[in-house]
Amino acid sequence: MRSGPCAGLACALLLATCPAAADEPERVMPWAKEDTADDHPLTLKVTLGADYRSLFGVPIYGGEVRAGFGVRTALFTLYGTAGFTLATTQYGLTTTIYEVGCSFERRVDRFTFGLLIRPSYLRISRATTSGALDSLGVGAAPFVAFDLLSSEGHALFVAASLNVDEYLVGSDAFAWGPTVSLGYRDDAVE
Repeated sequence: MRSGPCAGLACALLLATCPAAADEPERVMPWAKEDTADDHPLTLKVTLGADYRSLFGVPIYGGEVRAGFGVRTALFTLYGTAGFTLATTQYGLTTTIYEVGCSFERRVDRFTFGLLIRPSYLRISRATTSGALDSLGVGAAPFVAFDLLSSEGHALFVAASLNVDEYLVGSDAFAWGPTVSLGYRDDAVE
């Protein structure tokens, strides 16, 4: 088979227009990067929210404050958290919930998806005596958050979570309910 000058010219033009492999930047998947100190910056967040729980069918309304301190990796963020809820039942009984735990979070653009796992302590004042009903519990709260404003590692966000808790009073007590909160996150903690 004989090739003419046109075939050789076409081959030369094709090779001249293709970039060399050495000229292309290395393509690395985010999860395949080497870990460095810069990949694990510290982060802090604080939220204030409106909380509703139902315990034995009795509504509990209140406010929640939560703080978390954590570390970011290429794939997720892990926070240690502490929370406090001050509430009242529909019958006017003061209710407090103390919680400590951890939160696993994944950010996707302006959204954050996560799961909070926590042990807790529930205390409900009695109406007839000076004592209180109290119990230890364990719970989880899947949540989603959306960054309203963000700039240089700081963000103001809204979040919604579904609280599910099992308290270990005389008979098992299951509590559940949503929380809607406003929060601040600082990813530039040094």
